[in-house]
Amino acid sequence: MVKKLCAMMLSLLMLGMTFPLGETKSKTVGIATREDLMRIADDPDGSYVLTADIDMGSDPWTPVAFSGTLDGAGHTIANLAVIETSEQTAVTTDGNSLAYDSVFAGLFSIVENAEIKNLRLLNTKITIETEQCCFIGAIAGYAENTTFSGCSVTMRGSLTVSAQDAGVGGMIGYLKAGEISDSTVEAELQFIDINETVACEEFLGGVYACGYGEVARCTVFTRGYAEIYGYAHNGGVAGMFKLPHRYQGKYLAVRDTAIDAEIRFFEVTKSKRAYCDPVIGENKANDCYLTHNQIKHFDFTYDAKAVPKRPDPCGNPSYTTVVTEPSCSEWGYTTYTCTTCGYSYRDDYTMPAHKYRQDGESATCTQEGHALFVCELCGDSYSAIVPATGHTPGEWTVTKEPGPGTEGEETLTCAECGEVLETRVIAAEATAAPVVTPVIVREEPKSIRIDESAIEVLVGEYYTLHVTAVPLEALENLRFESSDPSVAKVDYTGVIKGLYPGAATIRAFSADGTVEATCSVLVSPVPQKEEETHSLFSWLRCG
Repeated sequence: MVKKLCAMMLSLLMLGMTFPLGETKSKTVGIATREDLMRIADDPDGSYVLTADIDMGSDPWTPVAFSGTLDGAGHTIANLAVIETSEQTAVTTDGNSLAYDSVFAGLFSIVENAEIKNLRLLNTKITIETEQCCFIGAIAGYAENTTFSGCSVTMRGSLTVSAQDAGVGGMIGYLKAGEISDSTVEAELQFIDINETVACEEFLGGVYACGYGEVARCTVFTRGYAEIYGYAHNGGVAGMFKLPHRYQGKYLAVRDTAIDAEIRFFEVTKSKRAYCDPVIGENKANDCYLTHNQIKHFDFTYDAKAVPKRPDPCGNPSYTTVVTEPSCSEWGYTTYTCTTCGYSYRDDYTMPAHKYRQDGESATCTQEGHALFVCELCGDSYSAIVPATGHTPGEWTVTKEPGPGTEGEETLTCAECGEVLETRVIAAEATAAPVVTPVIVREEPKSIRIDESAIEVLVGEYYTLHVTAVPLEALENLRFESSDPSVAKVDYTGVIKGLYPGAATIRAFSADGTVEATCSVLVSPVPQKEEETHSLFSWLRCG
């Protein structure tokens, strides 16, 4: 028994070691809006997937830290604008291994132990001015032990700085032990050093500015512009690679990558180094292997004196705009071109959208329609049932004019189809000289009683009142009147007819007016017949 108990306890202990108590696998959270994206800050270690394209709009984005997994699933984050760094800092080192506390800007400020894949950033704009050491990149300002695969980035990044250590990269600012594969970068990068008294260590690269990692099977399009009072490190892929080539048993390389780069810069310093290369600006001790890369185009301009190198050299540019409408699968955008210097860029991207034209049978007031929607751009189509619109009441129209002693009539018709919706009586006009018929009065009644105190009739329905007079012979001498003849009328025999929805009072009285009795009448509309209407989603019965 003791052995059996011990065995059970050992099994439970092993289960506890394999599946810690309280540990649950985190679920993947869908992201479909800017607000969803902001909630990553509440759980930076979570697992996320984009479920829709996101237009970030015109509001600036505040970078957040991230250490989870993000699957873009081929969706696009467009028009991301960043104008300030995050509060988080991390240590970066320059080419001489001097350490600095730096700030960062990008979609994410700092990513660590993360995985980001299949993410597309379109028209990312990062514009930072700071006195601190700073690195910027479209996806992350700083990345450590993180993999990036299947990503696509188009960005314009500008960093204006007065500190000693700074850099701007297309995807990542400062990279520490990362892997970037099967990705595309199209970047316009601008580095402006405004401190002539401090020798700045500047880094600029199409994929990352400074650090170390693997870059494989990527396509990089880099346009770099730098003004540096210090030491320049500019490359089509990376500004500087700075670690022995073998890291954690792996040889690091830039391989199987296509590069198109143009770099314009000046470097003002006593020690003129001016590192600039189509792949890596300064490859420390050639420790990063460069294999099977294709240099499609490389051009650079270097000056040893301060000559403006910005992409838009006009002091007061004047831009023309050309709008390219979105297609069913491609984003639209506006092209801005300076009429003076010719500098051009794209901005204000708009989501892809079908342009549907509606054909088919239109719905009427009483009959549903059958619509066919066909995209004028790509031919995509779908059909739908269009519910009946229902009648739209128009104006009341007199169809029979009333006359002296003669009732008239008016009708309400549908403004769309002309169907008569309702008819009501117009009270007769008073006669100028009413004809008085002599009445032989046998005896005035001493009392009158109506059996009904209140009745209800429908429009067009008749009802005969039950009236008793004392003496009984006085019934022939009774009179009847309605308080509202347009709602209910009564003839001299006590027969009531409902004319229009509403309430009236019928009064029976003697000729001399000494005795009377009353009855309340409620006239209700005739109920509509039930019809069955087929909805797009279910059968509905309506009356």
